[in-house]
Amino acid sequence: MTTVDLKITCRIEEVPVLGGFLLSSMQASLADFTGFSPDYNAAFMTTANADLATIEALINPKQLTAELKVITLRMYSNMTALRAKIDLLEGYINRATGLTIGKKDFGISAVRTKNNNGDVEGLLAALSFLLTNVGNNLAALTAKGFTAAQNTALTTLRNDLKADNMAQNNKINDRNNKVIANYTRINSFWDKLVDISDAGKRIYKSTAPNKVDDYTISKLKARIRQERNNTRFDGNVTSGGAAINGAKIVLKPLAGGRKRVTKSKANGTFEILSIEAGDYQVTIDAIGKTPITNTISIITGAPVSKDFDLV
Repeated sequence: MTTVDLKITCRIEEVPVLGGFLLSSMQASLADFTGFSPDYNAAFMTTANADLATIEALINPKQLTAELKVITLRMYSNMTALRAKIDLLEGYINRATGLTIGKKDFGISAVRTKNNNGDVEGLLAALSFLLTNVGNNLAALTAKGFTAAQNTALTTLRNDLKADNMAQNNKINDRNNKVIANYTRINSFWDKLVDISDAGKRIYKSTAPNKVDDYTISKLKARIRQERNNTRFDGNVTSGGAAINGAKIVLKPLAGGRKRVTKSKANGTFEILSIEAGDYQVTIDAIGKTPITNTISIITGAPVSKDFDLV
């Protein structure tokens, strides 16, 4: 099987955005392009825009992404629910006597750490280790109040996380494989963008130098990245109207990517910069307060502000 390498000189997710910039500029000045060459006509634009829609659908498949968000939200919900279950289990472990291993070796700390870090694979391994120790010490724990229902709930939660983690990875792999399988099509679109870029620079180099940047790929990439750098999520965290210092703000992507974490300042304000566009789950947590969890949508270049009042 012949391997196809990508020709693009930008990040894969930037291709549709960069293509949109070039085609928009070209559409607005189509008469100049047609004057340069009859190849650039209305039919060319129609085909190019259709190609852009195809590439957008390949790189950002809406149906697959929507399914991925549902799975991810369910995982986040289960990981949040796990905290209270682990707190109760730790209480039973601390009260129990005659355990086969030391209380600190039971595995509670590892579960908390992996859960707080969002390391699902590590969490599953830590949970399995913990549940094994629970099973080996069930009589001692039951004597202190731990119930069969609680044990079943923990086991079910572990199994649900495992199934969703596998489903999530499958969706991500499907998305990646779809892109890889269409490298030839992406390269063809890229060739068209390079052609438009070359023509635009030649047309305006002497007649309208101010337009050259609109057709220079390196300049367009810088514009895309600058817009992303300027994208931010900010707001205030209060309790009864009073600012909370040190509240933890966690922003977790629903369709893959890295989570972002910050803390509120003494005046209650917070800010997270340079965020990738997409849907996120945001959790606001402070000592002694009930956490708040919401979902937000981030659009490149459009700052999002939201205030939270904890009780």
